[in-house]
Amino acid sequence: MVEIRKTSSFEKMLLIVGLLVLIIGYMLISKTYTVEGGQLSWDFLQATFLWLLIVIFIIVLAIGEDIKEGILIEQLNELKSIKKSLLKGKKKG
Repeated sequence: MVEIRKTSSFEKMLLIVGLLVLIIGYMLISKTYTVEGGQLSWDFLQATFLWLLIVIFIIVLAIGEDIKEGILIEQLNELKSIKKSLLKGKKKG
């Protein structure tokens, strides 16, 4: 059975920030492209690569947060099972 977990406030905030970075970054890059007259320039390339780095960073941060939550849930379930087995051992002995 798959356990569905609720999203944390950090994950919701990360989603909002990620969407804002995508939209605002794209708008600024397209504005830079039109200001440069539709030609590739260093400003355009720098803006594009920095924007892509920020997007990749946000994706990695979201993946790390998901992995952390999964590990915490796993540890909590393991501690519960250890507690149950210890309580069963006390009742028998």
